[in-house]
Amino acid sequence: MLVEDGTEPGPAIFDSGSGPYMHKSHRWHGYDGRYGNPRAAALRGACSCGWRGETSYPLSWSTTDGEDWVEDAPTRDCERDWNAHLEQLEAASAEVPDKLDKRVAKLVRQLDNLSDEKPLTVLKVVERLDRQLKEVRQAAAYQVLSDQRGREDGSSWEEIAAALALPVDQVQSRLLQYQRGY
Repeated sequence: MLVEDGTEPGPAIFDSGSGPYMHKSHRWHGYDGRYGNPRAAALRGACSCGWRGETSYPLSWSTTDGEDWVEDAPTRDCERDWNAHLEQLEAASAEVPDKLDKRVAKLVRQLDNLSDEKPLTVLKVVERLDRQLKEVRQAAAYQVLSDQRGREDGSSWEEIAAALALPVDQVQSRLLQYQRGY
């Protein structure tokens, strides 16, 4: 979301009127110019990794009975740009063998199909998978960190970040969290 000068503002703040807590939001509808928040002028795709879309899509505000609103927000355009970004990340990340990818997709479909009839069974299986995957993730993170620290030819943080589709400034802390079992 961009304001009139083309910058991306901090979170919109909403004072609930009592207590020290103030609700904050980055959702574009909160930027309607009320309550001391700036008015959104355009939208663009964005990702938590720091990526921002190149194209901004203007918002057209209307006023009816004193209320400001946007009739057709270009959210689909932003979503299309974001999906293209995700495809680029996926293409640059570590390759998942096709056979494994299909097995995971099949398991997810089976669990999804079973969730209406036997939701407790699905939860039990997912809980078991969570525990086992946590152990596998922990071991893999340990191996990546050991390789990176222990060898001259170990992968750089940039290569590791690209393989995991993570921002470079987050990859080391994420791997340490995985290694510690979080």
